[in-house]
Amino acid sequence: MNTSAYYTYLLLKSLIYSTIIAIGLLEKPALNVNGKSS
Repeated sequence: MNTSAYYTYLLLKSLIYSTIIAIGLLEKPALNVNGKSS
């Protein structure tokens, strides 16, 4: 297995995972505020 390619894959995977978590954390408060206001 190509080591550099494997680490690049892990890096991209972790970046995508953290991005999804960040979006989820940002959207949850927004949804709660919208739900309470309406």
